[in-house]
Amino acid sequence: GAGGKGVWGTPGQVYDVEEVDVKDPNYDDDQGNCVYETVVLPLDEKAFEKTLTPIIQEYFEHGDTNEVAEMLKDLNLGEMKYSVPVLAVSLALEGKASHREMTSKLLADLCGKVVSKNDVEKSFDRLLRDLPELVLDTPKAPQLVGQFIARAVGDGILCSSYIDGYKGTVDCVQARAALDRATVLFSMTKGGKRIDNVWGSGGGQQPVKHLVKEIDMLLKEYLLSGDVLEAERCLQELEVPHFHHELVYEAVVMVLESTGETNFKMMLNLLKSLWKSAVISMDQMKRGYERIYHEIPDINLDVPHSYSVLERFVEECFKAGIISKPLRDLCPSRGRKRFVSEGDGGRLKAESY
Repeated sequence: GAGGKGVWGTPGQVYDVEEVDVKDPNYDDDQGNCVYETVVLPLDEKAFEKTLTPIIQEYFEHGDTNEVAEMLKDLNLGEMKYSVPVLAVSLALEGKASHREMTSKLLADLCGKVVSKNDVEKSFDRLLRDLPELVLDTPKAPQLVGQFIARAVGDGILCSSYIDGYKGTVDCVQARAALDRATVLFSMTKGGKRIDNVWGSGGGQQPVKHLVKEIDMLLKEYLLSGDVLEAERCLQELEVPHFHHELVYEAVVMVLESTGETNFKMMLNLLKSLWKSAVISMDQMKRGYERIYHEIPDINLDVPHSYSVLERFVEECFKAGIISKPLRDLCPSRGRKRFVSEGDGGRLKAESY
């Protein structure tokens, strides 16, 4: 049959929307005014950390504060809002200087959009209380938290009287150290000037001239101290693996410009150590030597015998495994003395220029 009780009806039949019967005993007067919304439950402490940790870690990769703000707005943070800066700073403590700079920028951009100044103040209260635990994983946590406080005050997201409010009320040694650090940094500014350089300008944000100067100072300090590990640590703190060829270039130039064997042996030892520890990659080592090969004619004008010194240094680097045979063979050798011919009785003749 095409219809009747207990059947679907004829194929293709369309049923109209059933109208509400006002005489129905279950009829509700407000039924027609109902608005249905999706309710997002507030995050608890465990879900909060699990959800936000990857968001902040991804931010360290892309650096887009607006993207983080939009993602946080879609979450119901509830009373956990103040924990956003706490988690961000805690993750930055375990990261690099560039991560701390990015975190300070993130806090400044989120304030007023996702968190309030009161939330920021509450978050730093929590960080100061947590310092005895944070210092177990990050020994420098008190100094770093102090720098975050000073930067937050400088950026205007933390009240300038925040530090003064703790005077005479702190028993925790780590918290006192953090507040002392913040006080010193903030007192160095004039008229509330922003503290933009509290973390330095890490990684690729630094101008090339500044990086060249830093590497030059690093090498000069190494020649004075002879501490290879300290030089390695300073190079890694610059966070510019794409610019390590500059260190290779400057190190070889210092060898060419020096007299005696001291700089020769020390720079050879430094490059050997940086190569073995994989701090300097094969590509960066190659680029550094290629720059030297290209500029050796100009260097030789100011530094006589640089060709012969370079050839000897390159040979030692090859023996130490720092450079490959093809790269060694590319080394210019105009400065060598050579035998003129077989019948000249073994006389040596300087290469003419």
